[in-house]
Amino acid sequence: MQILKIELEDNIYQNILQSGIDIQGKVREFLFDLIDDRYPAITTKEAKERVCNAISRYKNNPESFTELTSKDWDDIEARLIKRHS
Repeated sequence: MQILKIELEDNIYQNILQSGIDIQGKVREFLFDLIDDRYPAITTKEAKERVCNAISRYKNNPESFTELTSKDWDDIEARLIKRHS
């Protein structure tokens, strides 16, 4: 395990402490977000286009998509809770 040294102005640190924020948890979450997932970043415009295209594909051919079961949603929920706890 490694130790990180972060320098903050006193007033910022005091504000964080008084707010009750879990500093270590927030820093850990931030660092996990920094890890390169090897997927290239896309613009907001490209993301919107992808969503619109996916919706069009679904509307034109809904039978080609797999319906999610309750088990699928439970698994997704469990993974999200694990990731953000």
